[in-house]
Amino acid sequence: MKDLYKNIYQQIRGGNSFALATILSHKGSTPRTSGTRMMVFPDKTIRGTIGGGRIEAEVITACAGMLAPDASPKSVIKTFILNSDLKSGLDMVCGGELQVWIETYTPASDSGEVFSNLAGLEKSGGSGVLVSRLMPGGNMPATEKTVIPDNGEIPGNSGLPRDLTEKIKAKTFTQITRLEIEGESFIVEPLLPGNAIYIFGGGHVGYSLANMAHLIDLPCVVVDDREEFANGERFPHARAVHVVDRFDTPLDTFGVNENAYIVILTRGHLHDETVLEQALKTPAPYIGMIGSRRKRDIIYANLMARGVERSRLDEVHSPIGIEINSETPAEIAVSILAQIIQTKGAANRKQFIFK
Repeated sequence: MKDLYKNIYQQIRGGNSFALATILSHKGSTPRTSGTRMMVFPDKTIRGTIGGGRIEAEVITACAGMLAPDASPKSVIKTFILNSDLKSGLDMVCGGELQVWIETYTPASDSGEVFSNLAGLEKSGGSGVLVSRLMPGGNMPATEKTVIPDNGEIPGNSGLPRDLTEKIKAKTFTQITRLEIEGESFIVEPLLPGNAIYIFGGGHVGYSLANMAHLIDLPCVVVDDREEFANGERFPHARAVHVVDRFDTPLDTFGVNENAYIVILTRGHLHDETVLEQALKTPAPYIGMIGSRRKRDIIYANLMARGVERSRLDEVHSPIGIEINSETPAEIAVSILAQIIQTKGAANRKQFIFK
């Protein structure tokens, strides 16, 4: 779900009741994986999805049942099994087990400050850890939550066990985890910056790519040296639009990090080499550059002459995109986005991010 914590904070601030369903763990073949979330409202409308089908319908019903008008905030962890009988009703080839953590929030909830902090982290691309303290047993009262920033500084009033805080400082947790410490139950969630696509070049392909990225809730940042091509009116859904005089600015000034997908499409390919040289200095898991193999080989030769390792260049997707015989800017954008989704999916299966 895009802007997850912003959405939660807005609902809490508005005094609305809702439930938050989180896949806590999964076994076997399931539609979605651990960390996936869905908001459910009393009328059974939802934001986000945990995979659709009959299982999602059962989770929605369970959430709505916990949202009675006079109900107090609480949480419960339920197990849903996708067996052979259930699969036929889902019309999908899935079989496994989902453990879903359901939390309810009502006007009586006292979580506004926590989710305000989380929304700020989400917006800035920051990171940290969210710890939820649970009570043992089935039905549990509302969780007590603590946000720990990336520097590992534990709030003085957290009351968290030392063994847990030491694990957090050591960055032990790479995915959402439930654990027992000193007779108490906790859910620990490492909060990593969400993925974003960085489009260098606001021309026809860049325009189509940004629009398609918005459809799959992938934030984008657009960089170009032409104000008429890089502006808020042309890219209304972009997280940011930058107009630059030169393209040799280190890319970390734009927020490029290990969750960034870099697409190089500068006008007439004039600055592709410059951007690629800067991109190779970043930890971005995906770098793609448009153009022919001949143009790519010339750029690679120039960069190797300046000391860039061939093995590093071999990691670049160029020509860019999955081969689907694309011709129009929109078709090329489809092929690029499909390739990014491949990379994004592989990375998200390894760790929990804002989603």
